[in-house]
Amino acid sequence: MARVAVVTDSNAFLPPQVVERLNIHVLPHTIYLEQGSFKEGVNLTPGQYFRLLAQSSDSFLPRASGPGPEAFFDLYSHLYRTTDQILSLHMSGHLSDAVQNARTARQMLLGRCQIEVIDTQTATMGLGLLVQAAATAARSGYGLADCVRLVRGMMPHIYLFFLVRRLAYLERERRISPAQALLGHMLRVMPLLQVEDGEIIPLEKVRSSQRGIDKLFDYVSEFAQIEQAIVLQHGFDAETAELTQRFKMAFPHKKFPVMSINPSLAVHIGPEALGVVVFERIT
Repeated sequence: MARVAVVTDSNAFLPPQVVERLNIHVLPHTIYLEQGSFKEGVNLTPGQYFRLLAQSSDSFLPRASGPGPEAFFDLYSHLYRTTDQILSLHMSGHLSDAVQNARTARQMLLGRCQIEVIDTQTATMGLGLLVQAAATAARSGYGLADCVRLVRGMMPHIYLFFLVRRLAYLERERRISPAQALLGHMLRVMPLLQVEDGEIIPLEKVRSSQRGIDKLFDYVSEFAQIEQAIVLQHGFDAETAELTQRFKMAFPHKKFPVMSINPSLAVHIGPEALGVVVFERIT
């Protein structure tokens, strides 16, 4: 039986060497900036995104769209030549149209290929962890049903927490009201957010980045067993250094790699954010 083909979108933020080694098929989000539209991971890196955004007018807010149904149809049709099992894992449907577009393409191929499309209800490296696990299982010879079971078993154990500074993005996303955004800006309030059931949910507000670090540390420290944890940030360099140092002291046997926030997430939470992705050990 041919190996399961694993498909995802660029929000998974996977290193190119991992994509190549595990034979993962990635379709890019389109990022719309003042300077034009760009393909995430193709002609737009996180560094380029933040440089272009810094050159934009103060009132400009970027946006993103997922790969379209045609892109999914073309990729699925290509993969169908070598396998009849495809697992398509995507960023939360509350944050991107990628998963809906994948489902549309699947309907166009109904009966010709077994395609499972999953809304992972997570984002960025949370999605990346699921994709890597599925691709590793597929490479080891697991069938589609087993890969789906693995992913669905992992999904409830992935958590994303963020501290953000720019309230205009949350206002546009309707996470906070215009009045809350104005008041928060006046009082220099920074929201703490969690991705829960695929949605960005405000948890609480803090008045300083130091208090935000304390809260992020507290959230992560509540996990009795951490399988993996990744720090994502842009615009919080000093705070990131302090937070990772505290993590290393509290969890001396764990690594806490630091990565930039990728564009298809930054368009939702803003360019200045500090977050942690936690994969809780499954017991």
